[in-house]
Amino acid sequence: MHEVRVTVPRGLGSAVAKAALEVGIQHVTVCPVRTVEPRGDAEIVSVETSTPMAKAFLHRVLSSGVAGLRESSITTREVRAILSADPVREVTYPTVEVFQDLWQLNHLTPSFLVRAVAAAILLGYGMLRADPVSIVVAALFLPFMQQVLGLAFGAWAADWKLAAQSGAALMVSVAISILAGMALAAALGGPLQFDGFKSPMLSALMSLVIGAAAGCSTAENTGRRYLIGVAAAAQSGVFAVWIGFALVLGFRDRETTVARLFTLSLNICAIGVAACASYALMGLRRGSARKAARRRG
Repeated sequence: MHEVRVTVPRGLGSAVAKAALEVGIQHVTVCPVRTVEPRGDAEIVSVETSTPMAKAFLHRVLSSGVAGLRESSITTREVRAILSADPVREVTYPTVEVFQDLWQLNHLTPSFLVRAVAAAILLGYGMLRADPVSIVVAALFLPFMQQVLGLAFGAWAADWKLAAQSGAALMVSVAISILAGMALAAALGGPLQFDGFKSPMLSALMSLVIGAAAGCSTAENTGRRYLIGVAAAAQSGVFAVWIGFALVLGFRDRETTVARLFTLSLNICAIGVAACASYALMGLRRGSARKAARRRG
């Protein structure tokens, strides 16, 4: 369930309200406000509705050009409950736009870097000592899933800024994992006791399942997305940390080395492709996504 607020110049509120009524939203509020900005007085159009209705409303407003983002602004927020005459089954049905979510989680902030370093160290220690608790705890906050999703969705929707930002965040995460593996191997020594590496084919199949689930969970505001992130981190993060170990402790035979290096890139591709397929099946149209990206840029 979402509240959507559209702030437009005075006189455009009725057109935005009409767009809400056209998609089936029954309750629309239009409030005149005085803004301390050069653009002058404005109107706020507010709706509280089910997430599919909110999504349809946003698409109608953005595609119709009623509210240009140069003169207007749009905010959305999740609400805990809506008490109205609308059927609860319809109000609570989930689905949501993914642009803002993926952008927010792919900025290279200090907290992102600290989280990546801490998670990589925990994961590396767990792998060296075969400590499953450390591995699971590290996977809870290891950056990986949102970076792959942002890269894939940005490319699919032709939002190249999002793709570039997510790709940079993914490379930083992988680099930190490799450096953490090197530091731990140098400090603690070997041998590596973790033996849970999967074959490339099995890893690819698992990544396809993880990517499909991740795409559905981000296209809908439902489920336990952090648990899917744990699966992705445990599935692919171990290969990045292993590279760091191998650079210090030595690589194994050529066949094993090639397989593990190939598996890391294969997992990233499989998760991205499966997630994009989920976005398409969930009705996130590529054309409308590209148009929204242009308006935002």
